[in-house]
Amino acid sequence: MDILNQIIEKLNKEEARNLKLFYGNQAYTGRKDLVLFNYIRNSGNNFKEEKALKKLHYQNSKNSYYRLKNRLIEDIGDSLLLLHTHKSEQLELFQFIELYQFYRSRNQYKVCLFYLRKAERLALAIENYELLDIVYSGLIKLSAELADVEPVNYIKKRESNLLILASLRELDDILAILAHRLKISQNFGELDRSMLRKLQLKVEEITKRTTSGYGRNLSSRIYNALSQVFLQQHNYVALEKLVKDNYRSFERNKWFDKSNHEQKLQMLTYAGNALFKNHKNKESLEYSVMLGNEIEQYGKSHYEKYLFFYYNLQVLNYAVLDPPKGLQALDQFEREMRKKENTYYDFFIYLNRAALLYDLGKYNQALKNLVRLYVSDGYLKADAAFKLRIEVSELIITFESGEMDTLLYRVEQVRKSFGKLLEKKEFKRDREVIQLIKDMQATPNYLRDEKIQKRIKAILKEKYSPVEEDVEVIKYRTWLNQKLRK
Repeated sequence: MDILNQIIEKLNKEEARNLKLFYGNQAYTGRKDLVLFNYIRNSGNNFKEEKALKKLHYQNSKNSYYRLKNRLIEDIGDSLLLLHTHKSEQLELFQFIELYQFYRSRNQYKVCLFYLRKAERLALAIENYELLDIVYSGLIKLSAELADVEPVNYIKKRESNLLILASLRELDDILAILAHRLKISQNFGELDRSMLRKLQLKVEEITKRTTSGYGRNLSSRIYNALSQVFLQQHNYVALEKLVKDNYRSFERNKWFDKSNHEQKLQMLTYAGNALFKNHKNKESLEYSVMLGNEIEQYGKSHYEKYLFFYYNLQVLNYAVLDPPKGLQALDQFEREMRKKENTYYDFFIYLNRAALLYDLGKYNQALKNLVRLYVSDGYLKADAAFKLRIEVSELIITFESGEMDTLLYRVEQVRKSFGKLLEKKEFKRDREVIQLIKDMQATPNYLRDEKIQKRIKAILKEKYSPVEEDVEVIKYRTWLNQKLRK
């Protein structure tokens, strides 16, 4: 996707509206940059450059079209900075430094000093030692122009700041090496634990030289980097320990507050999901309850975003511990979404309800929910491989329901719809399960049929990762184990 399309796609309503305010009286409907902006925003993935050229009457002037795109990128950037600078302390700090540079070019040194002092206070407050180095350098240069700026004082401050910066860079280097090692090695060995300990000691060392809150910022940086690595690896044992240790540390040091409340919610979500993956369902449920309580805090500032994760943990764990309670949680979530007139989560609701009803032996109701799933917007946009696993699960449920005529018809439909996908070697197990379902349907007693029993055992012996099993709605291994002759 073109960079301009990516920028426009991610703009929210306020940001899009602000661009038109940025253009002011010039924002008439015939402006070519706004014509292009509106076309890209409205067309989404259906954007066609040829159609854009036609709308702009640029069929014979592609250079003009590219100049227009570049200008629009610049205008959106300026508009976003105007909108967001005073909403972000980091952006505000950059603005103070830019204003210093601007007034220095005009030789307005008193104004330069005004902005540099504001920048120094803000950089110290938010602990941005990289930009603080630039601020001190500017103040030292300014001492040559203003007699009341004492350079020795700022030289000492810059030297102290450089010690902190050197340690921070060393920490970033260790963190980068550790993150890279974990990504390529796919495990968490003794060397990695040693490097993690080295990181923690470096945090303690830097914290002694800086303000009292800096340990929180450094710990957050390390936690965020490592948690993403463990997630990519699907290393849920390491993720569980990392999240729980950091959560306890933040609680003990009283580091959680309104400013990092979302990180607290994310930690609870990660802990709950890691515990579920590690088959610690009761403990995972406890974390879901903690998450449910925390999303109510600070005026429900992150309620909408984390409500789904709360219900997801409830449904996942009750599916194992108490399926009827899982259905109750789904019904409650559906009522919440209907009140908000939000159908975005229909896919999640129908799919999980079908799986829970299957677990309870309510096969016809499970199939009805799958039918509702198939006509939802979420299903139309779903990945083809995931759709295949859903429809194989439908075949399993149909087999259990005893609707054999429907089963034969649906087997052929699934084969036809996913023919190219089923030819690939990574979908060998899906292909075998589909054929097995068909053959079991055609056999009077598959429990006594030696060939079928042998094929079930062969599929069960095949090695595949837990990651591959995660995408199965109804776990093939669990279902096939039930079909073995006892």
